[in-house]
Amino acid sequence: MNSKGWMRRELPLLLVVLVLIVIVVVIRSFKIPDTGRQNVAGLVLIGSRADHGWNESHYRGLLHACEQYGCVLLVRENVPEDEQLLSDAVHDLIGEGANAIYLTSYGYGKYADELARKYPQVAFFSISGRGETKNSTVYFARLYQARYLAGIVAGSESRTGLLGYVAAMPNAQTNRSINAYALGMRVANPKARLIVRFTGSWNDEEKERESVDRLADKGVDVITYHEDRSYAVKEAERLGLFSIGYDSVYEQYSDRFLTAVLYDWEAIYEKVMGDYLSGRANLPRYYWSDLSEQGVNLQPASPLVQDRTLAMVEQEEMRIRKGWDVFSGVIYDKEGTLRCAEDEKISDHELFTGMDWFVEGVEIDG
Repeated sequence: MNSKGWMRRELPLLLVVLVLIVIVVVIRSFKIPDTGRQNVAGLVLIGSRADHGWNESHYRGLLHACEQYGCVLLVRENVPEDEQLLSDAVHDLIGEGANAIYLTSYGYGKYADELARKYPQVAFFSISGRGETKNSTVYFARLYQARYLAGIVAGSESRTGLLGYVAAMPNAQTNRSINAYALGMRVANPKARLIVRFTGSWNDEEKERESVDRLADKGVDVITYHEDRSYAVKEAERLGLFSIGYDSVYEQYSDRFLTAVLYDWEAIYEKVMGDYLSGRANLPRYYWSDLSEQGVNLQPASPLVQDRTLAMVEQEEMRIRKGWDVFSGVIYDKEGTLRCAEDEKISDHELFTGMDWFVEGVEIDG
C-alpha cells in the first residue's frame, strides 16, 4: 500500500472529522444533567404567578416554552430578594428534580453565580448578574429600544412638556430604561423634562399611586412606570392623565393609554430553553433579545396619538432595526458631563451592569 498516496486521499476527510469533533465539544459546553429523564424547569418569582404583571408574564412565558419542549415546570412564588430565602427555594426545586433554574427578579442576580457553583450539574438562568460560572447564563431583552420609541410618543403628545416616571429603585435596569425614554422624549420635544420618583419597592400600590399624585401636582401630564404592577396607569386614568404601559397589558384602559413597552417572554424563553435542551446553553454570556429578534415591541398606539408622531416612531424604529444604537452619539448626563461622544456608543457591559447616571432632561424628585 502506498501510505503517502493514502494520506493524500484521506487527509481532507480526516480534517473534516477533526473539525466536527471540535465543534461538538465546544457546542456542548454545558450538558443536560441526565438526558435519560424528563427535563424539569424551576421558576422562582418575587411575587404571584397570577399578579397580572411582571411575575405572571414570566410564568406564562416559561410555561409556553415548557409546553413547546415537553418539560415539567415547578414554581416557587413570593420569594424575596434575600440570599437565604432564595437559596431555600432553589434547594427545594432541585430536590423535586429541577435541572434548570430560572431566576426572574433583579435582586436574585447577585446570588446566581454562587448558587451555580453550589449546584454544578444544574443550569442557572438569571435576568441579572454576571454569568461567570460555566452553568450560569444571564438572559434579558433590550427593552430600552422600545422605551426610546415610547419616549417619542410621550414627548410628542404631552401638552405641558413635563413627563412623569414611577420606578422601583435606581439600578442599571431601571436607569437605562429611564435614560432611553428621556432620549426619545427629547427627540420629540428638546425642551421636555422627565421627573422621576423612586418608590423603593417593586410592588407598593400606595407609594406608586402617591407618586403619580405628586407628579400630577407638578404639572406632569404623561405617566409611565417601571414596577411589577400597573398601579401607576390606574392612578393616571383616575386623574385623566395620559399614560404608557410596561411589560404586559392585561386590562382595557381608555384612549389616554397611549401605548406600552412590552417584552415577548414567550419568544425569549423559547430561545433560551431551546438552546439549553440542544446543549448550547452558556455559549453567550448574555442573551439580550432585541426588536429585530422580537424580544421587545411597542403596543399599537391609541387613536389619540397623532399621525406625525407615528411617522416619527416608525422612522426611529427602522433605524434601530438597521443597527443604530439608542445609546450612541453625543450624550450628556444631567450634570452636563459628556458620557458618549459623536463617534462612540455605550458598551453593553456598561448598559447591563453600570449606568449609575441619568441623561440631561431627567430630574429626580425626592
